[in-house]
Amino acid sequence: MKEPKKSYLIIISLAIVASFVLIQPCLGQPIKSSAPKVKKTKIIDYRKHLNRKFKKESRRSTAYIIVHTSEAGLLSTLRTLSSGKRVSKRRRTRGGHAHYTIARNGDIYRILNHAYRADHAGLSMWNGMTDLSSHSLGIELVGFHYDKITDEQYRSLGWLVKELQRIYSISDKNVLAHSQVSYGEPNLWFKKNHRGRKRCALNFDRREIGLKSSWTYDPDVKAGRLTKDTQVEKMFYLGGHRVLAKKQGNGHISNIIGKNNTAWNIAGEDYDDPSTLYILPGKLKNTIRGDKVAKKLGWGRLPSGTQVLVNQPKGREKKEGPIFTITRDYTAWSFAGSAYRHTSTIYFLPGDKILPGNRIHDWDSLPDGTRLIIGYHGPFLIRAKEGQTAWGFAKKAYNNKDTIYLIPGKSLVTGDKITDFSDFPPGTTLFLKINN
Repeated sequence: MKEPKKSYLIIISLAIVASFVLIQPCLGQPIKSSAPKVKKTKIIDYRKHLNRKFKKESRRSTAYIIVHTSEAGLLSTLRTLSSGKRVSKRRRTRGGHAHYTIARNGDIYRILNHAYRADHAGLSMWNGMTDLSSHSLGIELVGFHYDKITDEQYRSLGWLVKELQRIYSISDKNVLAHSQVSYGEPNLWFKKNHRGRKRCALNFDRREIGLKSSWTYDPDVKAGRLTKDTQVEKMFYLGGHRVLAKKQGNGHISNIIGKNNTAWNIAGEDYDDPSTLYILPGKLKNTIRGDKVAKKLGWGRLPSGTQVLVNQPKGREKKEGPIFTITRDYTAWSFAGSAYRHTSTIYFLPGDKILPGNRIHDWDSLPDGTRLIIGYHGPFLIRAKEGQTAWGFAKKAYNNKDTIYLIPGKSLVTGDKITDFSDFPPGTTLFLKINN
């Protein structure tokens, strides 16, 4: 081949340089997008908190990913998963109860290297395989099965599940909820071994993380190895999540006892645990620990409207309102349950900031010392004008213990603690119980 003439070489060279100059700005600068920014997935290494007595060992296989809900707040969840939990007066577990946990803000905590076996599934069975802890990875979502899994949690869970699926070649079909795979021995509601020992992740909607294929039936129930649990069947195989999403828009499950919602439906095997608290309604309003219900009342006599709260710290029933204080052990959920995010639950944060519950997206972000009142409307600014005094707003309830005053310099005070209602300092506000 003949060499090209010099003039051609010069023209070609200039063309290449010009092209590079035109393209270079695009290579060096990101293309601007109008799409909203998505929070980058954050993984926090929490492995140094793992119980020293926990024995690391390899799994027999990795066939499944099991999704759990922790049934507790963030600090309690991290402590239990890493250090273990007390199961009797004399015995405590050795931790290592999950590989990862995902906070309500989407942060991922690495509890244990995914190469090791985590003791997370307990008494479990799927498609004839038992001891699923030895054949699966465990991911805990901070929160309760009868509340909403947050968008941030779903976003992080979707990313994490895809990574683990890629590493271990796990199909979409084999990403399951703990309530799907746990089983229990005969009890008050079942005469034989049965599905549904745990309610864990009953609210997990697999569509939210883009999983395509799924089981359309319970293989162990179909094979006669276990008795079916109607709530688990309804949620995972009869379109329960679709129905809830359509009706409620948030997919949460009730923790209130009703005609078709028993203590077992809500708490599973923890129904008679001393950490489960039953708050009776109306004139019967009282609190009973799960291990005392049979003796004090009887399981068949729990009235409709009873609220069930699991994993409640000791002394919760002694925390009488109407003003509650959040601490390390007592979260907003400890006092308000799923009403923690209602507009009628009002938070008073350190620094005089007041927020209604619908503006609280993560109870774990609330600082210690935050106070809350449940079932209130307000604030009503008290002034020396007709109709705007304490009596004008509250009428006969003005000095009631359920009527709350926010007095500058004195913080929150109940009506029965105030002796002079004629001389409130400027800026005093009043909060009224909704049923007043």
